[in-house]
Amino acid sequence: MTVSKSFQRFMFLESCASETHEIHWPILNTKKIRGHLNPAGLGNAREFSEGSLGQTSVAFDTIEDYEHADATGTGYEGSAEYAIVRTPEAAQVTKKFAELHGGKGAVILPSGLSAISTVFETFLKGSKPTILIPDNRYFPAERALKHLNGINPHLGVYRYTPRASADEILKMVATISSDGRKVDMIYLEAPGSQTFEIPDLKRIIEFAKSRKILTVMDNTWASHVRFKPLAAGIDVVVEATTKYPGGYADTPSGIIVSASEENHRKISYTARVNGNGAVSPQTCNRLFNRVASTEERLNKHFASAQRAMTWFQAQPFTQDILCPANPRSPDNARFHTYFHKGNGLFTVRFKEAVTKQAVHDFVGRLNLFRVAESWGSHVSLVLPAHASRALETSPQPGERLRFSMGLENGDDLERDYSSASLALGY
Repeated sequence: MTVSKSFQRFMFLESCASETHEIHWPILNTKKIRGHLNPAGLGNAREFSEGSLGQTSVAFDTIEDYEHADATGTGYEGSAEYAIVRTPEAAQVTKKFAELHGGKGAVILPSGLSAISTVFETFLKGSKPTILIPDNRYFPAERALKHLNGINPHLGVYRYTPRASADEILKMVATISSDGRKVDMIYLEAPGSQTFEIPDLKRIIEFAKSRKILTVMDNTWASHVRFKPLAAGIDVVVEATTKYPGGYADTPSGIIVSASEENHRKISYTARVNGNGAVSPQTCNRLFNRVASTEERLNKHFASAQRAMTWFQAQPFTQDILCPANPRSPDNARFHTYFHKGNGLFTVRFKEAVTKQAVHDFVGRLNLFRVAESWGSHVSLVLPAHASRALETSPQPGERLRFSMGLENGDDLERDYSSASLALGY
């Protein structure tokens, strides 16, 4: 008799701790909840659903007030002339993030990707706009650049290696300059997607400043808790705030924070005219009220990740643990220089003898880890890590799984991946 996945989870949960129960009882049947991992409103979601509720019109007392708002994009109490673009809730949450990052202003958008694409659209203009991006970039960011390239075929996109030094960047800029181009932007993502390498941030930032090249950093991995890019000299920071600041998979949003008022005005204008500045008041409220607990939640994610990495490292089927917090990682020294503590993410690289089917069977036996993209929420996730690296000449062998540790009880999580590992044949 075939046991359904829901019943398998039910039996496993019978012996789990209360904190694990709270997370997983409402989501036993993945199909019934349509794959959405927070249908019960965990994280006090319903407390934060009051507010302007996305009303489409903003009224003014005089035509002069309206004309001022229409010209500046800012109305009464920081709202806009057209509430879809910027609600009072958006004004409050952006003010909070600007303060957290020490920036001159912030803009909220519907996703991390929309934050990234808005930055690209704002600054990659002119006859030959040019950007340097890391080879371990978030793939949709490159897809956004390809879209821009379709609009402006003269856009130049150049990749640098995941652990790039300032000397590598200097040589790239010199080569590009010899071709008659000026580098407009150095885009940083650290640690990078899926494999989590870290470039020489300090010296790259210093070099960029010396050449007056705009620096933009995707700081989603660290959030404002682990690293403050603006304080380190970065010009613009982007974050997918649906990850750790939102924490419960129900705050789809992204933030852009600028070190200068000029860049903030440029980004705000782009978000206004392309419509990307429309984020629901409920999302803004949830984010505003949860951001204070980011560090507390992040520490729990990290504790579970440390425990899991220690367990996986000791297993005979594990080849490597890809995570800068791993003491064996070549990125560990830079990790301690910039971030000090980690989050809930790591990637396991299995030994070459472990087949793809065995890895799939292992995942199929997991009860608390859901197969899903994204990360940083209350539910633990797992996903194949298919890192595409254009500059990698000799890809390392072995199947890879990226884990995102949630807020479940640590004993329950270990019992889950430990029992599932029998499928790996060791």
